[in-house]
Amino acid sequence: MKRTLLSLSLLTAALSACGTTGPTSAPDSVTTLRADKANQGALQPLIVGGTVSARGARPYQVAMTDTTGFQYCGGTLLSSTWVLTAAHCVQGTSASSIRIRAGVNKLSDSSQGQTVGVSTVTVHPSYRGVSSGYDIALLKLSTAVNNSYAAPAKLPSNAVEAVLDVRGKSAVVSGWGLTQGNNNNSASNDLREVSIPVTPNPGSCGGSGVPGNTICGEYSAGKDSCNGDSGGPLAQTYNGSFYVLGIVSYGPPQCTGNGVYTRVNGYLSWIQQVSGLTPDGTTNPNPNPGTTYTGSVTNRGTSYKPGTAGFSYAGGTLKGSLTGPSGTDFDLYLQKLNGSTWTDVASSEGATSTESITYNAASGTYRWEVYSYSGSGNYTLVENK
Repeated sequence: MKRTLLSLSLLTAALSACGTTGPTSAPDSVTTLRADKANQGALQPLIVGGTVSARGARPYQVAMTDTTGFQYCGGTLLSSTWVLTAAHCVQGTSASSIRIRAGVNKLSDSSQGQTVGVSTVTVHPSYRGVSSGYDIALLKLSTAVNNSYAAPAKLPSNAVEAVLDVRGKSAVVSGWGLTQGNNNNSASNDLREVSIPVTPNPGSCGGSGVPGNTICGEYSAGKDSCNGDSGGPLAQTYNGSFYVLGIVSYGPPQCTGNGVYTRVNGYLSWIQQVSGLTPDGTTNPNPNPGTTYTGSVTNRGTSYKPGTAGFSYAGGTLKGSLTGPSGTDFDLYLQKLNGSTWTDVASSEGATSTESITYNAASGTYRWEVYSYSGSGNYTLVENK
């Protein structure tokens, strides 16, 4: 049954008690390598000191664009329905505003590749800005990629990582970023690539505060990644297969120094939990069991999960399944914070003790409300993102 109150004002005291921390930015001495459409003349979608990739040479490379086709980041195809990228490329961006273009080399050639939408954006929950690490995100595609020039890269197991991610080895970074770090108009339509020396020691990147679980891509003979390459792959071949070792994260201004790459091997458990993908190429059919909340409500009472302050969500499909005691009438609501007011965006109000919601959410702050129209007792709420 429907409860009478449809929205609630934000409780200032509760928010103050929460003490949430906003995202931090990278230090002034570094820059993220994402192209910015607002400054399209200054940050255009290439690789400094590299060469044009042969068509199909980097089948795992994808371009991330907005709905107009403007390319601002890259990504790695992990399967026909999953893309790996940097958190800073998608933080605060709704899934509906992202397009993935796979199997493309020349961006201006609309006949190349396949463009698909994104159904879910999952940012690592510990991400607070590139300087703090955890610069990693997964995109679930709304349509499977099926293109002769596109193929996934593998995730590096510990054994593969030990062979490829060592000082003295090189890996290939690719993308559509600037070709000259001091020339904001040095854009090219063609996918480019460059081989750079790597080291597993973040301290080798120079300076202080380089986060853990990163790979240092050493600046060598004028070769580097640059603006527009963000989220793209640092990859290498092993036993005839492509492996994605890193994700382009950040580097110095003008792209003339060592670059920092998120180490993919350090996040294998999280990747498997979200996508079901594993280094051995198998897939867990039920990768994300969801988050289970428990609580209790009295007759005509309410309960909020995960709490009154809610949770931040980058965008995608939110699902909630509520189970209450037999004989009760519990209702389920999904609320979004708009300014200082919580507003219902989805509801399930049947005359039973079980309710469910599936909602295509934009980025924002959300919370679940459980309301007892009649009866009291304990409940279980399962959330899937």
